[in-house]
Amino acid sequence: MFIKAFREPGKAATNIMHRIFAPIGHRNYRSFVVLSRSRTGSNMLIQSLNSHPRIAADYEIFGKLDGRREEDILAHTFSKQPFYISAKGFKIFYYHPQDKTDSSVWEMLQSIDGLHVIHLKRRNILNALVSSRVAYQTGIYGVRSKREAETYKKDLPTVCFTPEELERDFNQTLQWERDGAALFSDKPMLAVEYEAMTANLHSEFRRITDFLGVSPRAPRTDFKKQRTRSLRESVSNYDELKMHFKGTQWKDLFVE
Repeated sequence: MFIKAFREPGKAATNIMHRIFAPIGHRNYRSFVVLSRSRTGSNMLIQSLNSHPRIAADYEIFGKLDGRREEDILAHTFSKQPFYISAKGFKIFYYHPQDKTDSSVWEMLQSIDGLHVIHLKRRNILNALVSSRVAYQTGIYGVRSKREAETYKKDLPTVCFTPEELERDFNQTLQWERDGAALFSDKPMLAVEYEAMTANLHSEFRRITDFLGVSPRAPRTDFKKQRTRSLRESVSNYDELKMHFKGTQWKDLFVE
């Protein structure tokens, strides 16, 4: 705890302020979720949101329930907030929670009046899948300093996919995106793309703060791009896969 506080003194101070003022806080804030899948820049977005003094954003509160009740988690998340908070939310992946197949969390979210949905996608699904596989193999899901980036790159593995598993995962991601959009079709929704966010975070963040009803402010984040190698360097059978998907709807994902 003390190491984390030392590394992120601003966040530690914010948490202390939150605990002090929340009990005498309010519920007149804009509730929101960041809807996405893994490896789309969601951690960077949540950290950027938390750098705004009028936004409070949690990470994957429904990743695994571990026996907890969805109602309790949601009630705690959307409880009273300090007077200075105008928007409160969290991120959730399409397949959460991962330890319960019949969770009621999606129906509960759908029933929240005024819920705003930031639908975060990655245009090149192949990049997301490669990043996910590398993260799984290394156990590293976030790089936040130059030193960590250098250490990470030293033993960075290459990955390999069969055409069948790639096509399955391409289709699964598109289906998740369609189902998510349909589920919240009656809610205010803002589409945000990883590629646009990493190309110009300030511009995209302005769109997001407008959507959440707070004043614009330059975002702050220390998350670094983890994989800096090209797709061809990262995927051992890249050329084989590129040839396999030539002439298909997925051909544009193989850009090298």
